[in-house]
Amino acid sequence: MKSTLHFKIIGMHCVTCASRIERAVALVEGVKKAEVNFINERASIDLAPLFPDPTKNIFKAIEKEGYKAKLIHDKAASHFHHDLEHHTINHGYPIYMDLMLAIIFTLPLVAHMIGFYIPPYFQLFCASVVQFWCGRRFYKASWRSLKHLRGDMDLLVTLGTSAAYGYSLGSVLLNSPTLYFEAASVVITLVLLGRFLEDRAKRLANAAVRSLMNLAPPMAFVERDGAYVEVLSHDVRKGDHVMVRAWQRIPVDGIIFQGESEVNESMITGESLPVLKKAGDTVTGGTTNTEGVLYLEATTLGNQSTLSRMIHLVVEAQSSHPPIQKFVDKVSEIFVPLVLLISLATLAIWLSVGASFQHALLASVSVLVVACPCALGLATPTAIVVSMGEAARKGILIKDLESLEALRKVDQIIFDKTGTLTKGEFSLTSFKSLSHMSQDHVLLLAASLQKGSEHPLAKAFIKALKGQNLLGVEDFTSLPGKGVQGKIDGTLYYLGSGKLMADKGIPFSSPPKGDQTAVYLAEEKHLLGIFYLADVPRKRAFEALHILKSMGLKTIMLTGDNKETAQAVANKVGIDDFMAQLQPKDKINYIRALEQRHHYIAMVGDGVNDGPALAAATVGFAMGSGTDVAMDAAPITLMRPALELIPQTFNLATKTFHVIQENLFWAFIFNIIGIGFAAFGHLSPELAGGAMAASSLMVVLNSLRLKRI
Repeated sequence: MKSTLHFKIIGMHCVTCASRIERAVALVEGVKKAEVNFINERASIDLAPLFPDPTKNIFKAIEKEGYKAKLIHDKAASHFHHDLEHHTINHGYPIYMDLMLAIIFTLPLVAHMIGFYIPPYFQLFCASVVQFWCGRRFYKASWRSLKHLRGDMDLLVTLGTSAAYGYSLGSVLLNSPTLYFEAASVVITLVLLGRFLEDRAKRLANAAVRSLMNLAPPMAFVERDGAYVEVLSHDVRKGDHVMVRAWQRIPVDGIIFQGESEVNESMITGESLPVLKKAGDTVTGGTTNTEGVLYLEATTLGNQSTLSRMIHLVVEAQSSHPPIQKFVDKVSEIFVPLVLLISLATLAIWLSVGASFQHALLASVSVLVVACPCALGLATPTAIVVSMGEAARKGILIKDLESLEALRKVDQIIFDKTGTLTKGEFSLTSFKSLSHMSQDHVLLLAASLQKGSEHPLAKAFIKALKGQNLLGVEDFTSLPGKGVQGKIDGTLYYLGSGKLMADKGIPFSSPPKGDQTAVYLAEEKHLLGIFYLADVPRKRAFEALHILKSMGLKTIMLTGDNKETAQAVANKVGIDDFMAQLQPKDKINYIRALEQRHHYIAMVGDGVNDGPALAAATVGFAMGSGTDVAMDAAPITLMRPALELIPQTFNLATKTFHVIQENLFWAFIFNIIGIGFAAFGHLSPELAGGAMAASSLMVVLNSLRLKRI
């Protein structure tokens, strides 16, 4: 049995619905934790171990609350896309039709309000259509609430508009001229308008996830019986040979076995420049082949592919709740009953001071209408959905919102060296000829000797040649811990460390430079050249650390290398402090010691050998290219090894929770002021409905500002 189940929830109308489902499912035996997101209409349910499968009971609990659920299986991205399209067709279209119908039948009532004569019975007909057909969703939701003795915003709308409609109906039957049909109909129309705008905003907020889903091409060219034929992408099997032509999207993760081309990985990693790919390189499904034809062997498929895992992580993050949401949930639980009491008190007080029943009723109805906590409920989830989507666009995957919120407390950030601050691969930084030979020929000899070597230094020599043809080597011999030797055109050459030169009796005098490794080339008894290689810092590492320090963060490097190498790298990248010659357990102890001194620590590592340290830190960043290890190692994964993404993540965290706080502040202020004006009779139901819809729209638009980060 899986540890987490995912459901598509159908029928939610507001954030209160999501909270209600959460509470009901959490009570099911075998459920450890339940989170329901109103924006993407998904429920993520963590199951307790050693319990029988509670899936049937979960369905019953959801249906008992008056909603429908569909179990989401871990399949390809197209299934997620289908769910979103299902929402657009089956939820957006009816509310649009109800809104149009409500506008049509509300217009005559508004005309009567501004001075045109509309017969009372025609007003009754128009108002009845709006009240009981266009507003039927509010009655259904209210009935569910009453059955469970709970209050929500739908109940507030239903009570308020029904009171105005019922009073007006009595007036028509008694031939009284005082009618308030327009109040009830305008409120329903405006609330429907607000729901319609919220529905569109939800689709906008999920745009980033949809763009990821659309990356997977529906078809792929796969080798079958010696020929490449077009098949559905989800029919590709592991080990299949797949052909990708120029400007086609790569359908699956794989390893290139033939061809060379530049691949645009921007939608996966956020990196705008195409990356050269050749035989032996891995490619990611959803990226675009920009030049020649590539032939690859499919490796990772379905829900285990990089793209599917990205979508899964983004949706999971959007579905989770930050700690700040707990406060909102507690307020929402007592808000509706409190508003009902205020509404009844308003009615009683106005009547007690001698006001007419009509005046007292309108003030009471206005309190119910203006207090609909739509804006309060939308404040957190809209901001979270937008920010998580934008983070994914940049190549930042955030697994849980607690980590994102914790970033605001972080005051020290620790970096691993190799593979994090540096590239993790050696580069030839400088070299010189010590003989009559040209520098280019000395390099050619050294690289040719290395072509049969598997040593990490060998790649640096071959890369430095930039595609130049290598010379033939005979009698190649690897000398472990020292270097290599071989014959080129009958001459014996040695390439290796000072120890090799000493063993061969070849004099040398050039020592290593700080963090650089010295490699010597010799012919028989003569030194021909010296090469300096180093694990160079990542591009823009200095700039990224400068930005982090300007944010008030102390930067620290922990490494297992010697002190001289660590000092040289620290100087190059501008690190504040460093510790060298550390074992993995030493890194953990260092982090824990800082945390005991009340520091909040962010740890940045490569997601492989730094796993324990990443887990020990307050927040962990895994550097990587979307591999399984990198994604699973820390709550925040950088899809490309770009250090500039780290300050962007801190900035995103700050802006996201700033927007949430703005949303909550204005939602609370709106409700407090609005209820006060309504209770004192200064806000009609029509204006209350308009203000309520406007407040929800304001929260959504404020959240969408995060798309510009």
